[in-house]
Amino acid sequence: MKKLHKILFYLLLFTLAFLGQFAVSFPNIASTPTTPKTTLKVALFPYIPDSAQDKYQALLTRIESEFEAKNSNVDLVLKPLDPEEEGFYDLDTLKQWLSNSTNENGYHLVEIDTLLLGDLVKANVAKAWNKPENIKDWYPAGLNAVTINGNIYGIPHLLCGHFIFSRNDKVVKTKSLEKILTFLKSITPDTPNLAGDLTGSWNLPALYLDAWADTYGTKQINSALSPKLDPLVMKYFKEFSQNCQVGDANPCLDKYGDTDAGAEAFINNQVDAFFGYSERLNYIFKNGINPEVKLASLPLSEGSNPLLFVDALVLRQDCDYTCQNAANKFAAYLDDPKTQEWILSSKDAGEKGIPRYLIPATYSAFKTNTLSKDTYYQTLEAVVKNAVNYPSSGFPEIRKKLKELILQELKL
Repeated sequence: MKKLHKILFYLLLFTLAFLGQFAVSFPNIASTPTTPKTTLKVALFPYIPDSAQDKYQALLTRIESEFEAKNSNVDLVLKPLDPEEEGFYDLDTLKQWLSNSTNENGYHLVEIDTLLLGDLVKANVAKAWNKPENIKDWYPAGLNAVTINGNIYGIPHLLCGHFIFSRNDKVVKTKSLEKILTFLKSITPDTPNLAGDLTGSWNLPALYLDAWADTYGTKQINSALSPKLDPLVMKYFKEFSQNCQVGDANPCLDKYGDTDAGAEAFINNQVDAFFGYSERLNYIFKNGINPEVKLASLPLSEGSNPLLFVDALVLRQDCDYTCQNAANKFAAYLDDPKTQEWILSSKDAGEKGIPRYLIPATYSAFKTNTLSKDTYYQTLEAVVKNAVNYPSSGFPEIRKKLKELILQELKL
């Protein structure tokens, strides 16, 4: 019996030794197989303040590392941010990004201005999102902008609108263009009233639509997408433009086309007020202006009915289940109030970073500790609550004609 036990003992040792050698020879069989990571290529909207002045490196690095730490099965690849990039407003480029192979210059997700969304859906390069998360957290302007034929084709991330910046309380408290211009003339009679950009085939027509909404309301805003300019709207718009006049020249029609030129004139007290996007506050404060500057939604008629641009994440048409799962996780991360808070308050630029003053498309972002205490964000929150989005279709094809017709009227 002892002899049998001894034989069994040596047989067991031999078996264990054999299995160990087998495992060394074929390690992939012995070890637990690992699930390959899902690669998610994303092109984020690049026209935002570079708060850290490092070409957005700290911003992109934190987004990537923070997201991957929470989603270890996703390899996030972000397109470098370049504010000189024109592709985000070029339909052919956007179509390529959403249809070309992701091994080349294609992307799974592209953050676009929803002015172009309808054209991308029509071109069949954008995929409807399947049960996106947190819809109740989206402002109505964002939800309406991404909804086409009952389907949701984007996840709203940021909003944007036209604002007036002034050092005078009366200017920012009135919703009447006539009263604003009267106040500006009385403040410093010898100083030009306004600076801002009235150029560009996207910017100028967008301001015209804003003026149309301020004149007639927002319900029939698509009626403004017509080559026949409305006389009453143009009456107000022309009066507004003339308040940029400096001698025989109107810098708003040429000089202030440069991104920072109008804000620079305001900073240097060369004009009483400046009009532009809310994020221009970042540039204004970065250049040392008195923090008493105020802002309000820009009225371009005798009322103020703000129109908002919406930046939203759009899926490529061939994004499969695995791709969609990764995309949903990234969209949820980007719109998470904690993510919105650190990006909007420029934490990538350190504790002394100046807020970007971009407008979040979610209610929850405004409730975060930093944004809720910021008086400028309190103003922005009040503006976007009842605002309406720009049309998601029809604008790209008529913008150049509108610009041509508007400039003809303004220069008469």
